[in-house]
Amino acid sequence: MTLPDIAAALRNLHVSISQQQDLTKVVIQDAENARAEFRALTTGATNPLVNRALGNYAQGIVKLRDGSWLLAEAGGILAEYARAIGIDMPPRRPTDKRKVEPIHDEQSDRGPRHPGTQRPPQADEPAPRDPSAG
Repeated sequence: MTLPDIAAALRNLHVSISQQQDLTKVVIQDAENARAEFRALTTGATNPLVNRALGNYAQGIVKLRDGSWLLAEAGGILAEYARAIGIDMPPRRPTDKRKVEPIHDEQSDRGPRHPGTQRPPQADEPAPRDPSAG
């Protein structure tokens, strides 16, 4: 494999990572919208399953955000590697802001997170289970 072949493969991978990150942002937005709609529809509900469902929505959104962050990291590391071996990578194309900005309700997770960091559960989220508890 020649250096131009490697450069083309790295550029294609970089574009693919960017596309997946953009798709993830759209999915996050859709999940946040669905959660907000469900929350509005179930306001005042006393059934614990409603809060559990809202908590599951929140946990799913957090995991999607973690995945988006990991994709961004992977793209950055790939570009850094390419530059280190002498391959110029195109800059990351800007994303559509309408798809990126999350809509938060009063109990949503706020701000960027890094995978593996701990945060207290929100009021409508179930507490994390201890895997050693069985």
